[in-house]
Amino acid sequence: MNNFINKFKEKDTEFKKRLNLIKFSIFLLLALISIKVFNLQLIDNEQPLKFSKVRTNPFQLLGNRGEIRDANGEVLAVSVAYPSIHLNPRGIKDKSYYAKIISKTLSIPEAEILKKLNKRKYFVWIKRLASHDEGKAISDLNLPHVSIKMEYKRVYPFGYLAGQVLGHTNLDQEGMEGLEFKFNKQLTGGKKTITLTKDGKGQIITDSFNALNEPNNGSNITLTIKTKYQFILEKEIEAAVKKSKALRGYGVIMNPNTGEIYAMSSYPFFDPNKYQKYKDVGIKRNLPAWNTFEPGSVMKSFLVASTINEKVIDNNTIIDCENGKRRIGRYIIHDVNKKGRLNISEVLKFSSNIGASKIIELMSREKYYDYLKNFGFGELTKIQLPGEASGLLSNPKKWSDIKAANISFGQGISVTSIQLAKALSAIANGGVIVEPYIVKSITDPNNKVSFIKKNPAKKRVLSFATSKEMKKLLRTVVEDGGGFKAKIEGVSVAGKTGTGQFAIKGGYDKKRFIVSFIGFAPTDNPQLVSVITIDYPKGERAYGGRWAAPVFKETIEKIMIDENRINEVVSLRDVPSFIGKAKRDVIRIAEENNLKIKINGNGYVKEQTPNPGNKYKSNQEIKVFLEPGI
Repeated sequence: MNNFINKFKEKDTEFKKRLNLIKFSIFLLLALISIKVFNLQLIDNEQPLKFSKVRTNPFQLLGNRGEIRDANGEVLAVSVAYPSIHLNPRGIKDKSYYAKIISKTLSIPEAEILKKLNKRKYFVWIKRLASHDEGKAISDLNLPHVSIKMEYKRVYPFGYLAGQVLGHTNLDQEGMEGLEFKFNKQLTGGKKTITLTKDGKGQIITDSFNALNEPNNGSNITLTIKTKYQFILEKEIEAAVKKSKALRGYGVIMNPNTGEIYAMSSYPFFDPNKYQKYKDVGIKRNLPAWNTFEPGSVMKSFLVASTINEKVIDNNTIIDCENGKRRIGRYIIHDVNKKGRLNISEVLKFSSNIGASKIIELMSREKYYDYLKNFGFGELTKIQLPGEASGLLSNPKKWSDIKAANISFGQGISVTSIQLAKALSAIANGGVIVEPYIVKSITDPNNKVSFIKKNPAKKRVLSFATSKEMKKLLRTVVEDGGGFKAKIEGVSVAGKTGTGQFAIKGGYDKKRFIVSFIGFAPTDNPQLVSVITIDYPKGERAYGGRWAAPVFKETIEKIMIDENRINEVVSLRDVPSFIGKAKRDVIRIAEENNLKIKINGNGYVKEQTPNPGNKYKSNQEIKVFLEPGI
């Protein structure tokens, strides 16, 4: 693991050195080109300018496009100046000579150059965004009527890392996909129109070099994405897809307490530096937000949570699972694990479809529909990404008996990964809905903040008691059930597996499955929620527990090791003050905040250890000392 982290750090240091070298090279190149252009246009002219022949025309400059950075300030997208080469065909007499020498310098077919030289225009592009070596070579030729203009090219230093999230720009620095498209207005620099003139030789000049001052640059965007987390997630999903010979894979890591997206990955990867080479448009799509699928048994988590919250089931509820076979009308529901009478924990542990189909019948369909809506299914999460899908959640009035049964175990409903992460966060964080987001802040070139994400008021969908009970139940699924491959040594994990069929017109593809694992860690004080999906793994035993759960395990484990949190996870909360509170209030506050408490005496709190304001550590015991009449 240490080797993995060291390699990552070495890669990070190497990238910064390369970026600084590029910046220095660009500075030298710009200085050289400026001198050459000045000499060509003003000094080397054999004749004085004949201003009677000067032509003027407006020319528009764009400010530099803003950067996109990760949560720690790492640059994920930056605009770098490159030389673009153009010429004035009407000023060139020996077109054959020009075509030959330019062709040799730029490795462009001579016939192609000649075709451009024969155009009756004053301005023709020869090569846009050429290499710096090519720009210097052209500059060294000192060819009259051939000029260089520095243009910005969008560069993504980490290549495919978070490629579908970032998106890309076109040749003119316009956002076309992803965040580049969504926040194109904010990223785009200001526009400035200047008046350029052409002298008697057809050379392009300006009345004042001050006119060439760049306009205002675009704003910089800081994301919630953590590059290390993203790198780890992408590598684990890639490995799982290749090992299972699946069609694709995708996943998301989110903070269940704040809604911050730490990582969001889609495989096969997309490198925005080479966007023109991708013929399949689908590979550019951000699958966790864009792709909908029938999730299968992961939905049993939200069914059980809803019915516990409505107090229609509890730990003592027993469900007859009819030895793995149940008839509903003309349809028959089957269980992989053929069981008889099961309690609620066992229904989840053995992932009984029959058990789920009977639980949903214990409350009204309208009520369960309301819960699903409150969890965020069937509607956009409003995450700051283009192309987000809302999924499918039909009106409960249209639910037949078999339809309701199917929905109970994740069929007949479609969701996105980001919706699942949002819903699972409510179970993990004590029962409230948080809003997923990926853009933390936007700052202008002067470092003035124009936008900062503020968390809206949290909406409670589950009681704290229900959340606490669900944590226990989902922990059992990992420790003793189908999610055992998500176990992490030294860390308590809770989660649920899911295996969904791929819906086609008129039914389902019997050979294609979409398998998932949803989970969070540590169970008692969740800091990370993750949703992993592998689409169409080949071979037998294509289950979420086999292919998706191990990705969760490897990803979360490596992140926690990197953050030195494998043995001790520090809460974001401070120790609350119990001073002066009655015993019943102490018990209530401790329960609501999932705190371990030891009460000494009766009455009201006189003292406590640790003191209020100290950082609360997972599984730490708070001691309070009560005295009567205080």
